[in-house]
Amino acid sequence: MSESVNQKLSFKEKFSYGLGDCSANVVVALTGTFLSAYYTDTVGIAAAAVGTMLLVCRVFDGGSDLLMGALVDRTSSKYGKARPWMLWTAPLMAIGIFLLFNCPAGLSSQGNLIYAYLTYIFMMVIVYTANNLPFNALLSRMTLDVQDRASAAAMRFVMTQITTIIINGITANLLSSVGWRSLSIIYAIVAMLLSILCFAGVREHVGEDQSGSVVVEKVPFREAFPALFKNKYFYIQALLFMFVYIAYCCPLQTQYYYANIILNNVEAITLMTLANALPTLAVNLIVPSLVKKIGKQKILILGSICMIIGSIVIGIAGAAFGLAMVGMCIRGAGIGLIFSSLFAMTADVVDYGEWKFGVRSEGLVNSCTSFGMKLGIGFGLAIGSWIIALGGYDGTAAVQTSSAISSIKFAFGYSGAIFSAIVLILCILMNLDKYIGQIQKDLEAKAGLRKEG
Repeated sequence: MSESVNQKLSFKEKFSYGLGDCSANVVVALTGTFLSAYYTDTVGIAAAAVGTMLLVCRVFDGGSDLLMGALVDRTSSKYGKARPWMLWTAPLMAIGIFLLFNCPAGLSSQGNLIYAYLTYIFMMVIVYTANNLPFNALLSRMTLDVQDRASAAAMRFVMTQITTIIINGITANLLSSVGWRSLSIIYAIVAMLLSILCFAGVREHVGEDQSGSVVVEKVPFREAFPALFKNKYFYIQALLFMFVYIAYCCPLQTQYYYANIILNNVEAITLMTLANALPTLAVNLIVPSLVKKIGKQKILILGSICMIIGSIVIGIAGAAFGLAMVGMCIRGAGIGLIFSSLFAMTADVVDYGEWKFGVRSEGLVNSCTSFGMKLGIGFGLAIGSWIIALGGYDGTAAVQTSSAISSIKFAFGYSGAIFSAIVLILCILMNLDKYIGQIQKDLEAKAGLRKEG
């Protein structure tokens, strides 16, 4: 039996793995909470145009994700398949963040929009894909142990929520004192260093030989692609990622507008972030033990129910900030339950593909779930922008209309409940837990025979 496959991941490896998602979450937090506001209120691009751009750019993601997935499956280095990409893409992450928030002065309105398209495509379609897709594939390369994966995924999301708290808590204050240029430089350096530290602290134990070197099996695209589309859980997982991120990002897109327009206090973003993040942190601490007791599917179902209830409470609250905070806490608990289980389950989908069809394709499986995730982010951010645009929001106006105010309240609250209901249906269909025990046993035996041979 393969010792490296079955050994428990150290705290250092789990922590280092989490740093990789902290790097990506610098990008997600900035683009999700502040980029739209930067475009509408600083650069002067219309909210509807921003929403359309955020969605149109996702069209390119399908090709980039498939290409990146195939590249990961074909990558062969002494560091493994997925791990080296954390190093190779680190400086590009820094460049992309800087470009996003530094639209050149003097451009026409059309020039500003073109610049926004080009830099957003560079950052989110190319660089983010090349960094985050291998990162998501990395977990299935680190260990085959289901409980260890759940623990690493839980730690990952504790760390990313802390990252979100810090970014949303200090960005508004930093912005008023240093401006977008200096702020983007700070975050660019942070994202780059976190990605490098992730590379330095993790190892790909799946595929290690007796000397500790990683032996990578290159998966031919002609074999991996047909096997992928025979895997029913791939479809469900891709849809889950899409609708989870729509349910998450649509309210996130309007968080700034809710604080600034409805509450007339942009610094309330800090409290709102805490209301979402602290319950997420709390439930992530207990998710590994919950996985052991009830499995990932039931956790996903419970999380989606919490997101529905929390979003409805926020919608009912409107400008009643105290009640809205209660809703955010409930929704935050649901987000924590879903995210910590969903990414760990992607590794299970990879295992199922190898167990059922004899083809292990971390790259392609994660490329398609990554596409679902990014499509969800694109739709979520776009829908948020479209809703407030339909309400008549004007970023340059001194006072917003009553319809604009109502649209912000709806986007921040009830929209999340609608999409979370779809998530619930998909979670019920995601019954992979019934196979996972036998899958782990068979694949560990296969890995042990490979190493001994």
